[in-house]
Amino acid sequence: MQVDERLEAPLSRLDLWADEVVAGLDADEDIDRSLRRALRGGKPDLREENAARRADALRAAALGLNPAACAMAAGVSERLLLNWQRGDDAFAAAMTAAREMARTDDVARPADALNPAALRVLLSALRGGALHAPAAALVGMSGRALYRLRRESPEIAALVAAARRARPKKADRRRGAKCEQRYRLVRVEDGAVSPSGPAGHGPEGERPEAVRGGR
Repeated sequence: MQVDERLEAPLSRLDLWADEVVAGLDADEDIDRSLRRALRGGKPDLREENAARRADALRAAALGLNPAACAMAAGVSERLLLNWQRGDDAFAAAMTAAREMARTDDVARPADALNPAALRVLLSALRGGALHAPAAALVGMSGRALYRLRRESPEIAALVAAARRARPKKADRRRGAKCEQRYRLVRVEDGAVSPSGPAGHGPEGERPEAVRGGR
């Protein structure tokens, strides 16, 4: 049986750097969750969780990300983010103001370009199992442009490869509820996937099913 030599080749220094970057994508969220749990004696607080995710969406909007990418950055489905805006005039106004601020500050990205916030969402999507073209579309980029960027930038190519290496295996996902404390929420009615903390304590309006994975 012939073994693919690429599978046995040692990772380069660039690959190791990319693996480290991808592994740290959830660091801020993990720290915030740990701090919230410490303040609440280990008890989850859904209201605080939702407030934190709304803040993540606002930050993404202020950095010029589109609605789908804002939802991904917040770790919720796009439908839930829209429902939050429909049900909360203050939040809707804040999202509008954040988008306007992005335009005023000229941080909105041109077509087929990335900024660090968009790259983070792209890598998170790829790590979660998204294919090349849908992941690119999530951040308003064409699949062809992403291929071109990977050819032009060894760093981007390495990060994309690292995100794919970090995808959980199917067997791991099946037994994830027993092995890990990080879950994703599956919105059953539309199939959208969003990550959260321990099962059963996800963002308001989501129906959780525990599977292994990160953001």
